[in-house]
Amino acid sequence: MIYWIPIFLFRLKEFKEVKMAVGKYTVFTLDNERYAVPISKVQEVIRFTPITPLHDVNPFLKGVINLRGKIIPVIDMRLKFGLPEKPYNDRTVFIIVEFFSREELYHTGLIVDGVKEVVEIDEDKIEKTPEVGFKFKTKYLNGIIQIQDEMVMILNLDNILTTEEVVELEQKMTVSQK
Repeated sequence: MIYWIPIFLFRLKEFKEVKMAVGKYTVFTLDNERYAVPISKVQEVIRFTPITPLHDVNPFLKGVINLRGKIIPVIDMRLKFGLPEKPYNDRTVFIIVEFFSREELYHTGLIVDGVKEVVEIDEDKIEKTPEVGFKFKTKYLNGIIQIQDEMVMILNLDNILTTEEVVELEQKMTVSQK
C-alpha cells in the first residue's frame, strides 16, 4: 500500500501538468487576420465607447476611456500593426487587458474589429512565429497556431508597448487627469 501512494501522486502530477498545457484564448480580428490573447489577461470585452483623445502621442494611442470611474488608455491595434485605419462602428470593440511593463501591472483597451470566440488551445501546438512574412509583428507574438482552417497569431501582451511608450502614456494620462 505504501508503494502505491507515490505512484498515484506521480500520475496525478502528470495529469495536472497535461491540464495546464491547455489554455483558453480570446480570438479577435483585425482586417482579415486573426489574433488571440490569453483569457487570463482579458479583464472584459466592451462595445465601442467615445474616446477622449490625448495630444502629442503615437498615432496608435487613440486616447483614454472612462470605464466605471477608471481611466483606461486605448490602443488601435490596426495602427499598431501597420494596417490601414478604419472608422469605428457598432461592431468595433475594446478588449480590456492587463499587461506588465516596467514591473507594473497596467490595464489597456485594445481596439479591434471584432471578437470571434473563446477557444481552448493546446499550448504545445503553438508554433514559433516564422521570421519571413510577418514584418515587425514577430516581436509582439508568442507564436502561431492553426485553428480549424484559419491561422491565429498569439499575442504577447507584455511586448505591445515599449518602455518609452509606457512612460509617454503615463505622462499624458497624468496631464489629462489634472
